[in-house]
Parts: sequence; structure tokens; C-alpha cells
Amino acid sequence: MGKLEEMLSDSWTPRDAHQRLFRRHASDLFDESDTDVECLRVLPNHQHLQQHKINDSSLQELRGILEENQVQANEIFYIIRQKNTLSRLKISEQGLRLIIDAHNLSTRFLRVVTSFGWRRNDEHRAWDGYYTSPTRPRPPPRNSSDSSELSYVVRYIERRTDKPSQNPWSVRQVGICQQRAVCNNKEHSIWVLLQPSKYVYEELKDTLERRLQNHNTTPSVEDSCSLHLDILESLASSWAEYVEWSWGEVESQDDKATLPGLRFPTEKDLEDLFEAAQKVQRVRRRLLRALSVLDSNYALADGIAAHFPDILTTRIANYKAEIQSHRRNILLMTEHLKETSYLLFNILSFRNDKFSLEGNQAMQQSLSLMGTIAQQGRQDSTTLKLLSMIATLYLPASLVAVWII
Repeated sequence: MGKLEEMLSDSWTPRDAHQRLFRRHASDLFDESDTDVECLRVLPNHQHLQQHKINDSSLQELRGILEENQVQANEIFYIIRQKNTLSRLKISEQGLRLIIDAHNLSTRFLRVVTSFGWRRNDEHRAWDGYYTSPTRPRPPPRNSSDSSELSYVVRYIERRTDKPSQNPWSVRQVGICQQRAVCNNKEHSIWVLLQPSKYVYEELKDTLERRLQNHNTTPSVEDSCSLHLDILESLASSWAEYVEWSWGEVESQDDKATLPGLRFPTEKDLEDLFEAAQKVQRVRRRLLRALSVLDSNYALADGIAAHFPDILTTRIANYKAEIQSHRRNILLMTEHLKETSYLLFNILSFRNDKFSLEGNQAMQQSLSLMGTIAQQGRQDSTTLKLLSMIATLYLPASLVAVWII
């Protein structure tokens, strides 16, 4: 594939902020020794979805697929996976470059790519990750009348199954890029999906199969918008369960501060109360992070609505209403925890002051007792001196004489 190799040598010299950021993080993004890329294709006049799995690290198989895709498919999906959420993408850097250059994807997509790769833990930064390119720098494919590109990162909450812990939830993400060229209300689409969830992947295949059964091999603009919403809605399906679980956590922490008759008479009880106050802060930070994810989901819905004006407006509105409902619940929980934290620290301060007061009182009593003992010692010493003097005065003369001799 000489043409692609020529493009690689020229187009990947860092020329903009997206490419420079990508180059700085490239060593953490790719697993050069493992390839797990899947290609789904919708071909003209075919009633079945074509599926190709690429595990050849030499990229020969990928080059062949790219050549075929440039002349045959109406709709193409490249699916690139990770071993797990915190690991590298299972494709080489050159493999990703081949896909991007073969379809002339915008460098804005590199921003999405750099949010993946190896990390020590889940990121805590806020992230909207929405990029759109309404015009293409090169001629659009198939001499289309309109061409655009949309790429974004959608983050979501998913219950962990690998390691049981006090917090069974994890923030995960899917990277999406779609380039579409529209002509006569029909389009040619290129999609790249980074680490789609199991449910997103299965729903995508089901949707494409249904279209083909209905002889729809040239998807409309509405079909593209619907696929974006399918992804958002699928990834939002865990929020209701997460909110319910989080309310249980909040109420558990609230009980520690509001139960009647709560007493902390020992130092151990003070330690337990301090740990409870710390846990409230940890739970609140997790909720604030979830709130940031919901805000980014809401922003994505706004971006998709702007990218596909006047299409599926009711469905977008319903999705945004659901996100707002979850957001209000989490905001209410953070307010509850703020009050619980305030109350716990007040109780802690009161109990600590009481504990310190009791310690001071005990010390004062000890000092008072020591003073009494010292006073008693002085009195006993005086008495002994008087007894010695009396004994000397009345001692028999014979004994005195003996002492003199």
C-alpha cells in the first residue's frame, strides 16, 4: 500500500496542537505487540453485515482491509479495544496512523485517542472531549455535497466485576469518531470506536443487522444521529442503579451523625468518628466526579443536537431530561453529605473537647492529691522533730552519761 506509506511520511510531522499532544503521549497509548481490531462493513446491495477481526501485528491484513474499504463500503466501523480500562490500546501506532490517513480523519480525533492508554488509576479531571470539524481540508469522498466529522469521548459509570471493593463502581469511557459525506440525503460514513462497552458493541451489531434486513445499505443522516444517541443511551443505563446505591451510602453515613444516644466515651470512639468523617469526604468526592461525568454527557447531547439540527429532537430532549434527573439526585446527595460532614466534625470537636476536659480534670485531681500528700509529709516531718526533742529532754540521766562517755 504505497500510497498510504507516502501519506504517513508527510502527514504525521507534528504541525498542530493535537499532533504535538499525541506525540508526547504516544508511548503510553499503544500496545505494539498485540493487535485486536475489528472491522464491520455495510456493503451496497448486501443483506448481511461483514465482519473482519484483525490480529496480525504486521499490519498486512489491515492494509488489505483499508484498500477494500476505500472503494466498496457505504458504512465502516473500526473497533479498537483495550485489555482493560487502564491499559494501552491493542493496536500499534502505525496501525492507527494507517486508519486515520486512509480515511483522512481530522487531527482533532487525536485528542480523543490521547485520553486512552496506560494509566495508574481513573482520571479525576473534568472532560467534555467533544470536537467537531464541519469542513474537510481535502476534497470529501465521492464528490459529496457535504462533509463533516464528529469526535468525542463519552464517560460513563459501570459496576466493577474484576475486584470486589467498598466502591464497586468505576468511571469508564468510549472514544467515538464519525466522518460522514452526505449526498442527496444519503451518506458514506467512517466510524472509529475506542473501547466500546459490551452492550454498545452488541446493540451496534443488532442495529446494523436490522437495517440490512430492511434493505437499508445507504444510511441517512437520521440513522447516523440515531447511532450516536444509541451509544449515549446505552452508556447511561447504569445511572439509575448507581444513584440508588449512592443513596444507600449517603444514608449510612448520615445515620452515624444523627442516631440518638450516640456516645463516644473512649479514645477509640473518637478514632472511629474521625474515620467516619473522612469517609464522608471520600464519598462526596466520588459524587462530585460522577456529577462531572453527567455534565459532560449533557454537553455531548447538546453537541450532537447542534451537529444534527432538527433531527430526533424529542429523543435528545428525553435523554437530557434523564441526565438532569440523575444530576439533581447527585446534587442533593452532595448537599446531604456536606451537612453530615459539618455535623460529624462538630460532634468530633465536642467529644474531643470533652475528652480533653476530662483529662485536664483528672490531671488537676492528681496534682491536688500530690499536693495533699506533700503537705501531709511536711506535717509528719514536723511531728517527728517534736517527738525527738521530747525524747531527748526526758531521756534517763544514766543513758545520757553513757552517751557522753
